[in-house]
Amino acid sequence: MNMLVGGEDRRAVSFTHRGKPAPYGCTNCVAVTSRKGGGHVGVVSGYDVKGNPIIISGNHNRKVGVGVYAKRRVIAYRYL
Repeated sequence: MNMLVGGEDRRAVSFTHRGKPAPYGCTNCVAVTSRKGGGHVGVVSGYDVKGNPIIISGNHNRKVGVGVYAKRRVIAYRYL
């Protein structure tokens, strides 16, 4: 599968190098998470009571959805 479109890397983990670094606790930033076989990326809308980011993203049964991800899985927060 071609991961490059228009010269850009489309993999989720490529977002670890895009934009500018953002701190833990940011909202309206992008969070990049690790997962088996790759990564996942979405927009942080807030945090739950345990400090885990609430992320709006695609790939929720082919729809946009909201999920809570373990903060230990986040490999980068970025402002785009």
